[in-house]
Amino acid sequence: MFLLSLCSGWLRRLLGGWCSKVPVIKERGVQWLLCFILYAPTIYFCSYDTHLAEWLPKWLFTLLATFCVIWAETKAHFPGFKCGCESLDYINECIADGRKIHFEKFVDWIGEKRGFEKWGREWCFWQLLLCKTVYLCVPALFVGGQLILAGIITAFAYNCFYWVQMKDFNKLLTSPTNWGEFVQGMFIYLGLVL
Repeated sequence: MFLLSLCSGWLRRLLGGWCSKVPVIKERGVQWLLCFILYAPTIYFCSYDTHLAEWLPKWLFTLLATFCVIWAETKAHFPGFKCGCESLDYINECIADGRKIHFEKFVDWIGEKRGFEKWGREWCFWQLLLCKTVYLCVPALFVGGQLILAGIITAFAYNCFYWVQMKDFNKLLTSPTNWGEFVQGMFIYLGLVL
């Protein structure tokens, strides 16, 4: 189980852009297929105590649950995943190009109540927490609420890795985002089997 969760971590890194220079692997369809090959048998052979698990035929449940898990893993989390370190110029450029920032208005509202600045560390934390938990609500309907816990852990992991990067520890992490993605993949898989 632990080895498969490590494999899931590497696959999440693959979805996040790892091996993006390898011709076949860089294709999103191939990445989804590799994730499907890992997740579908796991979901098929595990038993879940949810209404959908009891109601749907096993093959359809497996297909839909696997799709929803991979979909939730790949949902956008820009700019929160940079934990307040993203360049404001880059954020504005992306917005001008039409990039959507998920939960922006809601996090702005939280910021007004709590008194933190937009695009800062706390703003990004709340945005990342929402992205990593709300989108996991859909697959949680299939396999259980433990996936929402995996999303919460992931949001904290991204921030912890960036916190370590900002300290003077001789830059232990070459890319906090990559480590965050890896942890997300591991905990998603553990959420599927526990």
